[in-house]
Amino acid sequence: MWKSAKTATLLLTLLPALAGCGQSSSPVVPSESRPVLIPTPASLVVFVDDVTGLETSDLHDAQNQIIQVSSHAELIWTANGTRLPGYRVTSHRFHDGRRYYFVEGKICEAGCAFEVRFGTEDGERRAYLTVDYGHDNPGTVVDVEVIGGALQVTQTDVYPPGTPTLSGVVTGTTARGPVALEGVQVGRAVSTGWRSTRTDRNGFYAIRGLIDGNSPVYIAKDGYEKQTTAVVMAGDTRFDIELTEAPFD
Repeated sequence: MWKSAKTATLLLTLLPALAGCGQSSSPVVPSESRPVLIPTPASLVVFVDDVTGLETSDLHDAQNQIIQVSSHAELIWTANGTRLPGYRVTSHRFHDGRRYYFVEGKICEAGCAFEVRFGTEDGERRAYLTVDYGHDNPGTVVDVEVIGGALQVTQTDVYPPGTPTLSGVVTGTTARGPVALEGVQVGRAVSTGWRSTRTDRNGFYAIRGLIDGNSPVYIAKDGYEKQTTAVVMAGDTRFDIELTEAPFD
């Protein structure tokens, strides 16, 4: 009798638990969902040469080492994949409608910027890195290194291959006839201002590392009337100049 009562008590105890078997459980109310932020992969900035239509992300230095810039404002040293933050690309249009590209960031203490110039080497059109020191760009390709995670830039005397040269002789009209003029300042307008030089004792001048197209050229020397004239360049261009003595006041 005691055993039967104990069994009955056990069964009564189990019945509430067994009652839920085979039935679906109460639905779980989901918590408020949050959007998952998936980072957008960085793309590479593309530089376009409006003269030839070349599109490239590769910027060459003086040793043909390649630098790239990402859309996330990173300068990429492709030699080992180092990424340096804080470099952005800007572009401007010159008076002839061409685009000129600048890479701004920690390049030199003077606050300079990379300027992209195009050239041709072994029949291949390429983009090269030069440096603009605030409206003053020598036009030569720089040597770039990344050492200890820091960018190091060295100026060279090498121009982008295939870039044109403007040259000629400046003479002056005098009572004795035309004479070669030394020390005449000759400059050609470029994207960042003017590239200029002075004539030698034979009146000869040469401005290297220029860009094809139509840009003004100015010529100035004390005692002579200044001139400014548009010169169209398509490759190396010869442009001789004759100055007239300025009238005395």
